[in-house]
Amino acid sequence: MSILDTVKAHGRHRRLTRLQLMEKVGRLEREADNRTCQLVGLATEVDELRGERNQLEAQLDTAGIELSGAREDLAAAEQELTALRAFKANVTSVSDLDVLTAPDAPPPTASRFDTGPVLRAGKRPVPTWAAEADAETTQTIPIPQLQAEVA
Repeated sequence: MSILDTVKAHGRHRRLTRLQLMEKVGRLEREADNRTCQLVGLATEVDELRGERNQLEAQLDTAGIELSGAREDLAAAEQELTALRAFKANVTSVSDLDVLTAPDAPPPTASRFDTGPVLRAGKRPVPTWAAEADAETTQTIPIPQLQAEVA
């Protein structure tokens, strides 16, 4: 092999043929088209995400307004519940029971032990005006005596 053949062979290998050059240009154009399509796809996705973000921000604002209203309702309900609990505590609390008195009778004494011994719970003394009224309307019922039979 001569030096000329070596230079020709070396020169041919260094340059691209027209067919190879056209193939390479076509491949680069396809890659550029693919990248352009990807760029358009990403821009579309960014626009969609931006719209979704704006929608979520609007929902967040609405939820914040509803939350503040719910907090006000909760505060009012807690105040009402506190008042009801206080009322229930007053209603169910144990207090001294008033002695039955006639409408024109003097008020009972300040101390419940001034009038006599301590009574069991549930037992109240019968006031004199009730005993007198009961005596006027009460009738005695005769109880027949049963006689035992003698066998």
